[in-house]
Amino acid sequence: MKAIIEGINMLTREEAHAELGRALGFPDYYGANLDALFDLASTMTADAELNDVAVMLNALGVYGCKLVQTLFEAAQENARFTFTLRTMPDDIEEV
Repeated sequence: MKAIIEGINMLTREEAHAELGRALGFPDYYGANLDALFDLASTMTADAELNDVAVMLNALGVYGCKLVQTLFEAAQENARFTFTLRTMPDDIEEV
């Protein structure tokens, strides 16, 4: 499964976890915290990509960094889960 997580939709902690739940198809019982995020991501099969990471990090600060770290740690734990960051949309050329 390819999961596109939109950083533009992650301007508060609540919005961040709602976007993660939507993009990754988490169940209704998802606890919406970093421990629950790790528990689900470290056991699922998906190729997850976080777009507009700078927007999310600017809005969430340290918590955003912890969120990204949690997803990378889940990917290290689980070979069936990959996590990548994208800072630019595909339709913008790099100079």
